[in-house]
Amino acid sequence: VICLDSDSDHTIGTDAEDDDSDDSSIEPQAPPMTIQHYRLGDTLRSTKDMEQFTAFGDTVQSIYALQLSEFAWVKRNSGDWTFCQLVERAKNDRGEEVMTFSVSEMGHRKSLRPSRWINMVRKCSPHVRSEYFRSVMISL
Repeated sequence: VICLDSDSDHTIGTDAEDDDSDDSSIEPQAPPMTIQHYRLGDTLRSTKDMEQFTAFGDTVQSIYALQLSEFAWVKRNSGDWTFCQLVERAKNDRGEEVMTFSVSEMGHRKSLRPSRWINMVRKCSPHVRSEYFRSVMISL
């Protein structure tokens, strides 16, 4: 445990000085990810910008948990992943819950039935932000 003086960033003491334990089992933490900004319709630049799970169930759960206004990735007909925003969840005439995404700043939309979600929708990684919000914050 590292204790910091509240008036400065200087270390004033650690518990490690008196600890003879072996720290070789402690894994180093990965450096924090740089915030990545995208605009609606932008193509995925790195697979690190989308959540990817090794377990199929975790992928399904993350997709089903998407909330209105959240940003996500939708696979387009070209095979590219596009930055988009979930704008509607509604039942179709078959009783299926359809997710509709805004896929461009011009208002283009893509609607997907549940049978297509697992292959065509991915949640954004936590370090991904909308360029729109970045410009709003800068102007404040």
